[in-house]
Amino acid sequence: MVPSPPLFATENLAHNRLSYLKGISTVGRKKTASKKTATKKTVRKKSADKKVIHIISNTHWDREWAYPFQETRLLLVEFMDNLLTLLEERPDYHSFLMDSQTLCVEDYLDLVPEDRERIEKQVKAGRLIVGPWYSLPEEYLVNGESLVRNLLVGHRVAGSLGKISKLGYTPFSYGQTSQMPQIYNGFDIDTMIFYRGINTKKAEFLMEGPDGSQLFGMRFGCLSRFSYYFYLYRNVVQGMTRDEWWYSWDKGARPFRLCNEDNPLAHYYIMDPSKKMFRKSIIPKMLEKLVTDESEHFSTEHIACMNGFDSSEPDFKELDLLEACRAVAPKNVTLKQTDLKSYMDELRKTMKGRKPETIYGESRDPGATGKWTHLFGDVISSRPRIKRHNHDAETAVQRWAEPFAALGMLVGGNYPKSAIDLAWKYILQNHPHDTICGAGVDQMQKDLHYRFDQSIMISKGVARRGLQEIAKRIDTSDIDCKDSIITIFNPCPYERNEVVTAYVDLPELPDGHDPSQAFIIRDEKGNEVARQERTRYPFGTLVRNLQDISLEQRATRVLCTFPVKKIPGLGYKTYHITFEELDSPRIGSMAPERNTMENEHLLVTINDNGTVDILHKETGAVFDTLHYLEDCGETGHSWVHMSPEHDEVFTSMGFPVKIALVEDGPLMVRYEVTYMMEVPAGLSQQPDGVHRSKDLVPMTVKSVMTLRQGQKFLHIKTSCNNIAEFHRLRAVFPTRLATDKTSAEAAFDVIDRPIEVKPDTVYYGKPNPYYPNHRFMDISDGEQGIALLNNGIREFEAVPSPEREVALTLLRAFEFKQSPVIDQWDIHPEMKLAQCPGEHDWSYAIYPHAGNWQEAGVYEQAEIFTLPLELGQAGPGPGNLPKSMSFIRVEPKDLIMSTMKRCEERDSLILRLYNPTGKNISGKVRLFEKPKEAWLTNLNEERREELKVTGKSVNLSVAKKKIVTLELVF
Repeated sequence: MVPSPPLFATENLAHNRLSYLKGISTVGRKKTASKKTATKKTVRKKSADKKVIHIISNTHWDREWAYPFQETRLLLVEFMDNLLTLLEERPDYHSFLMDSQTLCVEDYLDLVPEDRERIEKQVKAGRLIVGPWYSLPEEYLVNGESLVRNLLVGHRVAGSLGKISKLGYTPFSYGQTSQMPQIYNGFDIDTMIFYRGINTKKAEFLMEGPDGSQLFGMRFGCLSRFSYYFYLYRNVVQGMTRDEWWYSWDKGARPFRLCNEDNPLAHYYIMDPSKKMFRKSIIPKMLEKLVTDESEHFSTEHIACMNGFDSSEPDFKELDLLEACRAVAPKNVTLKQTDLKSYMDELRKTMKGRKPETIYGESRDPGATGKWTHLFGDVISSRPRIKRHNHDAETAVQRWAEPFAALGMLVGGNYPKSAIDLAWKYILQNHPHDTICGAGVDQMQKDLHYRFDQSIMISKGVARRGLQEIAKRIDTSDIDCKDSIITIFNPCPYERNEVVTAYVDLPELPDGHDPSQAFIIRDEKGNEVARQERTRYPFGTLVRNLQDISLEQRATRVLCTFPVKKIPGLGYKTYHITFEELDSPRIGSMAPERNTMENEHLLVTINDNGTVDILHKETGAVFDTLHYLEDCGETGHSWVHMSPEHDEVFTSMGFPVKIALVEDGPLMVRYEVTYMMEVPAGLSQQPDGVHRSKDLVPMTVKSVMTLRQGQKFLHIKTSCNNIAEFHRLRAVFPTRLATDKTSAEAAFDVIDRPIEVKPDTVYYGKPNPYYPNHRFMDISDGEQGIALLNNGIREFEAVPSPEREVALTLLRAFEFKQSPVIDQWDIHPEMKLAQCPGEHDWSYAIYPHAGNWQEAGVYEQAEIFTLPLELGQAGPGPGNLPKSMSFIRVEPKDLIMSTMKRCEERDSLILRLYNPTGKNISGKVRLFEKPKEAWLTNLNEERREELKVTGKSVNLSVAKKKIVTLELVF
């Protein structure tokens, strides 16, 4: 297919990959000095200060970005072959840094397993530096537990290869989340090196997390992680300045491409990369510029200069270049090839007694220090299906598969570690920053969804088997064989009372008796439980028996809703389905008037324009005109949201709305609200700039709003079929709260951020920021507030207007652009997945409350929202477990559970908790039986302190913002 021409002739250069090196001189070929002159010329000495230039050879290997994974891996094979040859043939080549990851080595060994010994030899010798990460995650898009597991897996893969890099080199994330110091410290890592989202005066700094954990850090200088590469290597060895990016046949390294009509976009591939220019004459000038420019950023004589680029290979000529630089360097300048750890060790010694600048909490500064350091923070809203799918996969393995596999193990079942490890690998292989950000080609997104699907399927299968191990051991032998059991499983470590919905089967009996018209749900004490029925129908369900053919159980299936009470923390409770003639319909309504919903906590009114007003009964506060849809234009790309020069904003309040009551009863009420919007089909280039198109297309958005008895939030499921392009759709909630901050969940933390962009904030003079959140964001004036809970919606904006609107970004559709060639955007209109076409669905909730997020128990409501109780149906039988049981309870609820799993190295249980509050907490872990031992471990699951066990409990004192990992031996 012949690609379409670019839609727009202009680009917003403020957001492009800028000309970051305007100060580097372009040395023309006609002005190069002779070799004789060049070898004698030395760098002009500006000062007598000693300078040590530490040259660190490296690559930034993106698993998939400009190319799909498999093509990138074939390039990786060539890369690794050349790297291993260089390390083996040149023992004087110090080392090569694989950019903190181990996944690329695994990918290589999948295709070339015979090279494992070669790799292990170089890793053990410290010449091929791998780890501590498995992949290179974007910290704001994955949750805290995923960051820990990435390091945990990375340590084990690197360890299996011979040596683990204990260096916090983090050049991949768009900003640094607040708890990185504590996470790194949990793996005995005390350094931090990154360059996006930081704007310190000097390169050296301390980063302090909210719990007080610290890292000694370095942010690089003028050219971030490309300094030596652009100042010297590319100028000298390749014969081109940083600003030259065009190719001509006379360069000698012959390229090759496929060129039939099926390959209109095929790239050239160099066939003979050994052809070099090697212009020695410019070394003095460029070396002087490097030393002068970089010295402005470093406080000591030690300057870190990275030699490498994205997916760049090591080069035999690097050593020749180093010797040529040494030959012309003044006496006060020393150049050496080394590694980052050695550099940081030297820097730490030199900085002793000095106090570098300290940054506190998250580092998400949108300003630039030097060159090429822009935050690119809007990746949190690109290709939003990816973010929602990631949330589903993380939840499936972290809160269902692992915990219930572990509980199944405790009652006598097996822990399927290899299956769980595989589920994690699929997830972590999707967490490289460009992958999870959605900044690569369409095939990357297709592959990503495949891997998430595999992980979720494995996790669901593992979780079901763990639940089954528990269910088959529950003693229900006192129940009639014609009856059945519904078991309610609670994934949270505290008691829950909720209204659940289940498909209940009423099986046909061998004697021909049809019980389908009358049944009662009773709790474990025999008390009748009210229910609300939605529908009944005959249904046959397959019964899988691996020792027999598949069978079918014929039944009447009933979809019904009923309340469950006191479901034990990380445990279960059984309910009895019994056939009795006392069955009678439950009469009642939670919709007292037209277009209303009401329970003990909320009175919700749906307005004719589709917005909702909510009365919060506890405080008497009314929040009105909540939840309207806003659609604006989009001219940005994966990294940055941009509005057209002449934007038009459409809201749902100007379009027809249909409101339908779809279910009502004493336990649950549900409305479907349909917004029949029309939005511009795309954009239009006009003489005065970019406008939204005059052609309108339908965008019908449906929101199903549900309120249950006892529920403290209004649950909204929204869906649409998107056929428009170049637009952004958001759900907007005017809060009208007199406050100047929001609070949002991040990795093991809740982060406060300002709403007003004031002179003392990092966003002053810049566009209003879009912030990341995980499962909730909250806005409160101290007396009352609103939390927005969500399943995988990562971006929100708090608008600094009197209305104090909060907007959740549902989708952001843009034309796919990429810049594999410096400063040049390749536009790919054929990659339609960036335009977010087709069906979408989102799940979120409005939780009005008293006080702030902590006082209102927002974490608990977020857990209830994202982790609904699981139900299982089975026949009665003997067992050794009671009808209701808690395996593990955590007190108080302010201690949040991150994971429960089997220990990596020992046959014991790992329970990870964290305190996101600003106060110290005295807590208790109550267990189903007395453990033999209890330990505090670090995040790497290495034992640090034995804990006292008191009966069946372990007492904890958890400092503010602290992450605690317990090992329990049963």
